[in-house]
Amino acid sequence: MTLSQRLHDNAGLVFPAVATLAALVSANLIDPYLAYVATSWVIFGLLGLSLDVVWGRGGFLSLAQTAFYGLGGYMGSVAAINMAAVTGNSVIWALPAGMIVGGLVAAALGWIIFYARMGPLQSTILSYTFTLLLWSVSQSFKLDIGAARIGGDNGMSNIPGFVLGFGEKAETLSPAAGLMLVVAISAAVYFLTRQLWRGTFGKVIDCIRLDAQKAELLGYDVRRFQVLGFAYSGAVAGLAGALFGGWANYLNPSIFSVQEALLVPIYVLVGGLGSLAGPFVGALVIGGLSFWLGGGAVGGQTTLILGIVLVLLVLFLKDGILGALDAAWRRFLPDPNDAARSAGAVSIEAEALEAILIEAQNRAGPAKPLKTQDLYKRFGGVVPVNRVSLSFTPGRPFSLIGPNGAGKSSFLKTCIGIYDPQGGAVTIAGEDVTHMPISARVHAGMGVKNQKPQVFADLTVHENLWIAAHSRLKDRAAADAVTGEILSMLGFGAQSAVEAGALSHGQQQWLDIGMVLCLAPRVVLLDEPAAGMTREETGELSRLVRVLARYTTVVVVEHDMEFVRTLEGHVTVLHQGEVFAEGDIETLRADDHVLDIYLGRREHV
Repeated sequence: MTLSQRLHDNAGLVFPAVATLAALVSANLIDPYLAYVATSWVIFGLLGLSLDVVWGRGGFLSLAQTAFYGLGGYMGSVAAINMAAVTGNSVIWALPAGMIVGGLVAAALGWIIFYARMGPLQSTILSYTFTLLLWSVSQSFKLDIGAARIGGDNGMSNIPGFVLGFGEKAETLSPAAGLMLVVAISAAVYFLTRQLWRGTFGKVIDCIRLDAQKAELLGYDVRRFQVLGFAYSGAVAGLAGALFGGWANYLNPSIFSVQEALLVPIYVLVGGLGSLAGPFVGALVIGGLSFWLGGGAVGGQTTLILGIVLVLLVLFLKDGILGALDAAWRRFLPDPNDAARSAGAVSIEAEALEAILIEAQNRAGPAKPLKTQDLYKRFGGVVPVNRVSLSFTPGRPFSLIGPNGAGKSSFLKTCIGIYDPQGGAVTIAGEDVTHMPISARVHAGMGVKNQKPQVFADLTVHENLWIAAHSRLKDRAAADAVTGEILSMLGFGAQSAVEAGALSHGQQQWLDIGMVLCLAPRVVLLDEPAAGMTREETGELSRLVRVLARYTTVVVVEHDMEFVRTLEGHVTVLHQGEVFAEGDIETLRADDHVLDIYLGRREHV
């Protein structure tokens, strides 16, 4: 790897560190008033960071960040007013109070949003409504808390500035020292956030943004991760609010206003969505332009010029300033996705597959039978699953076939938990999983590959497999070992650093199957796994399924009758949501009644 590549890979560490040092050094060199104003830009960047972790990385556009920011500001200021009179130090009381309040309120709102399974638009609207509600209430809300007074539309005054010392002689920091304090705190939060989001927690959050259902099919409790991520963002916003109160020495209800709520996404978009450092760049650009334009440089047309500049930035730099710089830099670096274009057909190493399956059996136990009893699912007047009772056991593959609309995929999705049945039961080794969440079924031993390949397109092949292995093992080193074994078995060693989205359709199918194998499932459900594969790949897949069935219970939904024939297993024909016939494939292919439903002929009398 070249120096340029290493620098690019660590740009999120190196350049923010240099910027932090530059800000700390220049704080004492610039005009005190500029230092004072620049402090607010850093605070706004920290507020933007709180949004970037839930929007840029989590995929949820929250317009409640200013609500957590305002609550953190008010509660942090209450703590500072009351405790500074006793200890002299305002910072050690205000910042934790702001973080705790912001985090707790965000956790409560996130629980409502995510566990109610709201759609993206409804979630954004609810978060915006929450902010408007606080803005409306704060206009008339008055309360005395010790020496602090919340005065409704008169706001809260006499908030102590940044005081680090203790005792009566402790002094408020100068503008330069205040800037240095805010820069140091913001840098610490940024580097902590970067570390979290580069770790397992952040990888799971990224996966949820890319494909929440797939993350759940890997066994992750998606809603729990979403609530935790949202709570973290609320804590960061609350911290920013507490810093703002100490900077301004005054708060009023405008902190919850529509204008404030909509400025935060602008900081993120201008700097670069999902970059984490982008919100600081966006806040600096917008704050710097406002400061310069407000100084009379354009004859009083500050708002107009600023608006035009922002529109141009969003239109022509769609990935923000940092995104554009990153794209320009990548042009001079080798393309890691070139390996995808040179990849040959997948050839399964039989011995490696056997070893992986034996190890999985040793770790996770023997295969488990899957059984449905009178399973029933209805969509209005359509009944795709009509009192289906089937039993699947290890030893040989089980195939579900039938014409389009027969209910094959609906039956499988009801077993998985994507559809909640209105009647009947699904059991795994006697354990009732009928109404369990998908992630709980995965932990009970179920592994699922849906009809279309579900891979995390922006993650590498290695990361896709690793995140699946870690769900089961909860150990980084063990997940690395399993990932290496699956990569080798699939022949994807040369493509490990390739983004999954750059793979061909057939390769993505294999990667999806590899992710299922990483889970060491005891029951494997495959929905049309051969779709999009070449004849050679289909042959390899057939061999894999037959070997897999010796160690696990395997159920395959498939249209390709020739592929089903090569599996040499038990076949069930579904028609109009019901079991129509069962047996081996040769017997069923000779059955005129089965041919009738496939060809649309009238049944024989």
